[in-house]
Amino acid sequence: MTVLGTGVTLNGGSDYLPARDQLAAHLARTFDCPREHSGDLARVAQYVLVTRGVGPLYDELHSIFDRDYEPQPVHRLLAELPAMLRDAGKPQQLIVTTHYDCALERAFEDAGETFDVVSYISLGRDRGKFLHRSGDGGERVIHLPNAYAEVPLERRPVVLKIHGEVDRGPARASESFVVSEDDHIAYLAETGLGGVLPVTLAARLRRSHFLFLGYGLLDWSLRVFLHRLWSDGQVDYRSWAVQPAAGPVEREFWKKRGVVPSGRALDEFVSLLRVRLADSTLDGSLS
Repeated sequence: MTVLGTGVTLNGGSDYLPARDQLAAHLARTFDCPREHSGDLARVAQYVLVTRGVGPLYDELHSIFDRDYEPQPVHRLLAELPAMLRDAGKPQQLIVTTHYDCALERAFEDAGETFDVVSYISLGRDRGKFLHRSGDGGERVIHLPNAYAEVPLERRPVVLKIHGEVDRGPARASESFVVSEDDHIAYLAETGLGGVLPVTLAARLRRSHFLFLGYGLLDWSLRVFLHRLWSDGQVDYRSWAVQPAAGPVEREFWKKRGVVPSGRALDEFVSLLRVRLADSTLDGSLS
């Protein structure tokens, strides 16, 4: 299973997604955030939420993410895998992401692949639940996750957006952003993942290898989700984290979780993985 953090984005012009620190700086400037409430994205968003309200916060986030961002090399690679997995008779991917944008979905569309999205709802009467957008065109709030087996992991890739997503439709009815301190506190206060995620996704999360790409400890918001998944224990399957220049604290964190850190640069790792996958396809050993 692949987990995408904000580090998979490349800094650049308007075609590139903003990294977490860039988003925090933009919100701080836009809403004239005092220095003591600046720096971390959750803190900045909390200031905006309290002083201006959720409407202006969501409007600004929508204006940032309602764009056709160019998919990154990681997105393109993941979009190539469904065909390989089908040919090898393997189940499809479950991809966990903290991103609000649609760059990964765009990569799948460019590759001609159908996919499902399961996205967290952070606002309104269904707050704390997940929304399932099927590749067949349907959309349902998952009210009974333990009985919900409608996510076709065997047939189509599934994108699990644990922090919500932008809704690019005119009504913006499905838009949610887990971004403020209150949002993350709500995440911690809720029950375990088995109480909110469809049973098939919860089972896959607990019985998978993890590959963390573009995720570091400074992006602590993902750890809120991982705490609900693992509590204080280790992963049950061998897992890896691509984190160049990881410091001693990061290495110790991964070690305690049973995750092996790699110091390779992300673009180098993606290139090597693409070559390995091509070789595996040629010799029929894709696993």
